[in-house]
Parts: sequence; C-alpha cells; structure tokens
Amino acid sequence: MSDSPKNNSPGKQCNICSGLSEQEYAYQKYGWEQDNSYLPVAASSLIIVRDFQPYSSRKLQLRQCPECGVYYLYRSDYEYLVNGSEDEEFLTRLNEEQAAEYLNRPMPES
Repeated sequence: MSDSPKNNSPGKQCNICSGLSEQEYAYQKYGWEQDNSYLPVAASSLIIVRDFQPYSSRKLQLRQCPECGVYYLYRSDYEYLVNGSEDEEFLTRLNEEQAAEYLNRPMPES
C-alpha cells in the first residue's frame, strides 16, 4: 500500500469524503425555505486550494480534502429575481487528471 494520501477508491475510506457523493447539488430559493436543499456537512471540511473567481459572487473553486487529498470542483450560481433570488451550489469529485488541469490553470490577475 502506498504512503500517498490518495487511494484507489476516493471517498470510500476517508471520514470526510465518505460523506460526499461523486456529485452534490444544493438549491435555495428565498421565500421557499421548505424546498431548500444544502450540501452535506462534510463539504464544509474541504479546503479551498485555488479560487478562480475571487471577486465574483459566482464561485469557481478547487477544493481539497485535508484527510485524503482528493480534489473537488465547487461552483455556485444565482439568479436575482424580484420575488426572491435562487442560489445553486455544485460540488464534483475530480479524478487526478481533472484536478491537474485546474492546478495548472493560471491564477486570475488581481
């Protein structure tokens, strides 16, 4: 077995990733709290490694599990409506190749 923080089946043995599916989705609409959904609590343990839109209210971030090293892509979007905004969150587990693509992207200029 390797000493690498990555394992052959990401999320199966890690306390954090075992609480996350390959893809997670959450939706909130102002005034419709009964229909809101949220990302699993485990998602809050992920660490932001790269923030590709640091000054935007629409987020695009590469996040990493501090326990096993698996990477995730976090995206958020919203639509402002007069009768209440709609917010969406997306969290996708990345394989090593996908993560490398995001790690090699140039950082946005300040």
